[in-house]
Amino acid sequence: MISINRTVLTFILFFFCFSSFAATLKDGTDIPVMLVQNVNGNMNFTGETVYFQVTENVVVDSEVVIAAGTFVKGMVQEAVGRKSMGKGGELTLVPRSLSTANGELVKFERNPLSQEGRKRTGATVAHVVMWGPLGLFAKGRAAFMFRGTEFDITVDGAYELSAVTTAPETKPVTESFHVSFKEYKKKINYRKGKIGKDFEVYVSGSDHYNTNDVEITAVDGQKLPKPLRPINIANDKKHSNQKVLTFAFADIIKYALPESSNFEFSIGDEYKATAQLKTEWKLK
Repeated sequence: MISINRTVLTFILFFFCFSSFAATLKDGTDIPVMLVQNVNGNMNFTGETVYFQVTENVVVDSEVVIAAGTFVKGMVQEAVGRKSMGKGGELTLVPRSLSTANGELVKFERNPLSQEGRKRTGATVAHVVMWGPLGLFAKGRAAFMFRGTEFDITVDGAYELSAVTTAPETKPVTESFHVSFKEYKKKINYRKGKIGKDFEVYVSGSDHYNTNDVEITAVDGQKLPKPLRPINIANDKKHSNQKVLTFAFADIIKYALPESSNFEFSIGDEYKATAQLKTEWKLK
């Protein structure tokens, strides 16, 4: 007979016991999530990927099987821009799936999560009186949803899931660098879903690190599904030790909220910085 070392046998038994836990996440279970980005029917398009985030640990048989903070992939099912005759736009999102910390896939019923843009019937009547038939071309408001909007989404099918650890990640010690947004003077016309000027960010002391590696990784303390990278990097003509990074309007507006938001910038794991963006929005 082949003899097995007692230590090895103990390890095998321990591993088997530890890894054998599996709990059934039942079909039809509702899971609370929140939208992690802004979505606008005039800016986003049908078929585009959107992200939600689980807001509470999902517990089965006293074990966490889906950790709070897990990203959920969804999709823009319908994005209709604002219309003439004072009609608002239409926007419908659907959840699709998530991957647990253990790599297990969970799918969701594609129940529509919708927001219909407000109509401007009164405004349309006023335009017709003042301008005649041309008033019929007055458009309503774009349909939109803001980051932080909460929903319950429904599990589609039964899933055998293993327990996941919810211990907080230990962050390495990082150094800071100086970063600031250039003042954004124009109002953001979100009610019409209009694309505005791109955003500029000043980064100082670039001799100590590679500016090409700067990314936005979180907004208001919330990790982004994917980091945002600048679309252009240039030297600041007025300050030799400063760079000007340009971020696309659509990228920043996807996560910024009216009035102000704090954007966290990273250069790898070594450098981090936060800059506040203040903006005025047209919403009504």
